[in-house]
Amino acid sequence: MTNNFKKLIALQYALHGVLFFIIIFFNLPAHSAQLIDKVPIELKNNWQTCLHFESQQAICNAKQLPEKNRHLPENVTHQTYTKEFIPNSNLKGIPLGIWLPNIDDVDKIYINKELIGKTGQFSPTFESGFRLKRLYLIPNELIHFNQFNQIEIHTFSSRNLPGIQTSAPIIGNYLTQQSALQGQNYSYLIVASILLLLTIFPVFYFIVVKGNQETVYFMLFLFAFSLVSIARSHTPIDLGLDLSSAFKMESFMLVFGMLSISLFLFSFFDLELRRIYTAGLYFLGISGLILIVWPYAIYLRELAEINYFLLLTITFFVNGSALIIAIHKQRKYALTISITCIGGWILLLYDAIMQANGLFEMDLIIRPRMMPLASAIVGVVFTLTLTHKYWHFFKGSTYDHLTGTLLRPAFFQRLSEEMDRCRRSDDSLMIAVVEIQQAKKISMNYGYSIGNHLLTTVSQSLTKVLRPYDLICRFSDEQFCIAATINNRQDAEQCIQRIYEELINIEQPINSEVELYVDARIGSVIYNEEQHLSVSHIIQDANYALSKAKSQSRQSYLLIQNFTMPV
Repeated sequence: MTNNFKKLIALQYALHGVLFFIIIFFNLPAHSAQLIDKVPIELKNNWQTCLHFESQQAICNAKQLPEKNRHLPENVTHQTYTKEFIPNSNLKGIPLGIWLPNIDDVDKIYINKELIGKTGQFSPTFESGFRLKRLYLIPNELIHFNQFNQIEIHTFSSRNLPGIQTSAPIIGNYLTQQSALQGQNYSYLIVASILLLLTIFPVFYFIVVKGNQETVYFMLFLFAFSLVSIARSHTPIDLGLDLSSAFKMESFMLVFGMLSISLFLFSFFDLELRRIYTAGLYFLGISGLILIVWPYAIYLRELAEINYFLLLTITFFVNGSALIIAIHKQRKYALTISITCIGGWILLLYDAIMQANGLFEMDLIIRPRMMPLASAIVGVVFTLTLTHKYWHFFKGSTYDHLTGTLLRPAFFQRLSEEMDRCRRSDDSLMIAVVEIQQAKKISMNYGYSIGNHLLTTVSQSLTKVLRPYDLICRFSDEQFCIAATINNRQDAEQCIQRIYEELINIEQPINSEVELYVDARIGSVIYNEEQHLSVSHIIQDANYALSKAKSQSRQSYLLIQNFTMPV
């Protein structure tokens, strides 16, 4: 009797279980329920999607998520996604959460008709949550285990696109997903920190190298893209900031950063910023300011998309022209910076298409971290390039950053050492002051970039004629001073003649119709240890020889050996 009773009880439980599963499976088509017995699990199938309108009945269809990229009717007020699921009781000990990797633009999510979270604001007080990843905790008290539960997602897109179009919602362990989300958020903050730390280098270079504008532009680029990285993180929403204002700041800083990098390229390669380039950059700056003051948040994303492609077009021509000219003129670092800029521009293009995928109806995976990471790589490469350019200052030497020649204090120190060496040996020393007659006029008439390029060419010609251990100094705006070891007077005269002939053969093209030639005057003196008691004595004699060479019409260079006048 007892055994029969136990069998009846076991049969009763088995019948209950079978009945439970029959009810579930026979009701699946009607309720679109999905059994969840493990996490994470993707909720792809059996969604009921509805388009809601202001003055007509909602249109609903059964769909699989994610939806295809397509434009919705203009009068859609919002979209809803509804699905039923049955969580197994073995999930009771796990904190469940719903993970929405990409929503376009704002959302609210309900579990069993109870709101569990939202990002952004629906109209009329619209705030875009575009590109922000969503993770919402599902409170245990709202979940009916081993029963039907309903999830309902409300979305609205300012670009009239489906709310869920790149990946389906996922139910998983909330703590695990939160850790992954925090890791992604930290990556934005790490990039921003790297960019801000890199600003130390251009600030230092600006202090050390007087009148150096390229470091200011580079510093502004780093600062701007650090703010872009912060704006793309969850920091604005964690701080309770207005999301539309954060999006405005991000878009404006993107424009500001690209303007800065354009000015950096022209300054770094010492190129003339022509009027057509200036007009393009001004136009781009105005478009960025319009974004900041734009009052209608609902149209902000569309305006930002237009502005993004305007930015890409203008920087393509302006920056591309600067890089082509730099390569053509064989400017140092031109190839390295060109490759870096091309790679960065391509990633910007991908970011723009990714942001404006509604324009092209492309199903691109949203990767908002790509552009901040690219800006960090560009920042590191440019910082290393600047460091290599100014490495002399780290070593304590003082060189002219334009021509690479010694500045006056370092030259005087080295010249004094050379004079001491000549006193102890049989070597002779020649000092010459070289003046480029029209350097200032060229800078005033044709622009400082042309004048600076002329001075750079002159320093290269002097380096070519002289030996590696001879000294070259940027003496003033249009003067160079050299100190060369010689054997006798004839050797000195030949050296001066070679320098003069090398300089007058320099051709300075201005445009297709104008080409300038160097008009140089050289005054030189041979060191005499009895008469030249100090550096100032021998420099004065060289200047005296220069003045004599400038006053005579027969010869453009002069070498004197006798003492002229005391200091």
